[in-house]
Amino acid sequence: CSSASDTDPATPSTTSAAARSSAASEEKNKELVLRLYSEAFNKNKTDVVKELVATDYVQHDKAVPGGADGQVKQFKDVQAKIPGAVATVKHVAADGDLVAVHWHASATPENEETGQAKADLFRVDNGKLVEHWGITQTVPAKTASGNSLFSDVYRYPNGEPSLSEEQEEKNRKFAVEAYRKLSDGDATVIDKSWDPRYYQHNPAVPNGTAPLKQFFQQNTQGAPSPSSTGGGGTRFGNTLADGDLVWVFSSDYVV
Repeated sequence: CSSASDTDPATPSTTSAAARSSAASEEKNKELVLRLYSEAFNKNKTDVVKELVATDYVQHDKAVPGGADGQVKQFKDVQAKIPGAVATVKHVAADGDLVAVHWHASATPENEETGQAKADLFRVDNGKLVEHWGITQTVPAKTASGNSLFSDVYRYPNGEPSLSEEQEEKNRKFAVEAYRKLSDGDATVIDKSWDPRYYQHNPAVPNGTAPLKQFFQQNTQGAPSPSSTGGGGTRFGNTLADGDLVWVFSSDYVV
């Protein structure tokens, strides 16, 4: 999952390999965060937010104050914009002290062509939420690929594998490095690191690597390259891996 965030693009993830190693603690962090959606959002239990959020909770949405009140406000703003909204978690990942959640906010959750697609990233410390980043996208009625913003399309020939923490970390490094090369202007990395069947959930791009190349070239044409400007392109914030998914929270910028 790749998405832009309003984190400081110059600040990379500081999560160490050691911090990523405890599967048990990651599951606890995941369970804690999911209570925000199942209880706080869907059951309007604002006391749950106050239970889970630390007093020094950092909110990276500049329009929202920090602390539990800011998180409550974010949820209420969504519910005001989408009356009857239900939070349906589509994907969740825990890696080290980070938990990422991809969810659908809609009054008709069975219809994935309605409402908003949202991605949240939380940092957890000592059983409390201490930091949050988020991004929202209005769900389009139609996508170029025919895939929804939420559906899992790929199917393993021999069933989904069970991955070790070590393999997840290898996957994270592989995906981040490939994405970094692409963002730096190296379109040839698509041939090396992307499967030709590549399934696309960006609503503007069809499936496959050829449309991805075309989309990349159209959106980078005329933009200064990092080598020519000393900046420009994509800066990476936090990245994490859980199961067969790698999440990259990044900021696109030109200087």
